Amino acid sequence: MGVTPEQLHELLMHCIGFARTMLESAGDFYPFGAALSPAGQISAVGTHTGEERPAPQELYRLLAEGFAAGARKGDYVATALAANVDIPAEYGAALPEGLRVHLESAGYSRFVYIPYRVKKGGVFRTRRTAEFAESFAVEVPPQAFRTGPGA
Repeated sequence: MGVTPEQLHELLMHCIGFARTMLESAGDFYPFGAALSPAGQISAVGTHTGEERPAPQELYRLLAEGFAAGARKGDYVATALAANVDIPAEYGAALPEGLRVHLESAGYSRFVYIPYRVKKGGVFRTRRTAEFAESFAVEVPPQAFRTGPGA
């Protein structure tokens, strides 16, 4: 099954929506993801290490490994791995912090950066609002959908 641009967009929007929810409720988020099944169903994907405050890099690694295993087995035809990052200055992003989504399927692998800021409002400045700037994408080597030797 070929993955359509619309399906990749749905995966991306799923990640943006969840990141917004987490930023507005907690002010931060740990790495998380979403996957597209061969039947076209999107599912949320998370992981844990058993620690109360796990290292985000460890969660990201576990999710990436899980996506690669799922892609090899044919469970996933596309994946989206989201992380809260400092956007590299070389990209000249509108804001320094961002949601980065590694959007991937066979023959397609991009980091999609969505710069954001969290503003506090309300009478006691306790209500958070996440504001996203214009996104941009950077082509990167595939992780989950690698082909060739060592894949």
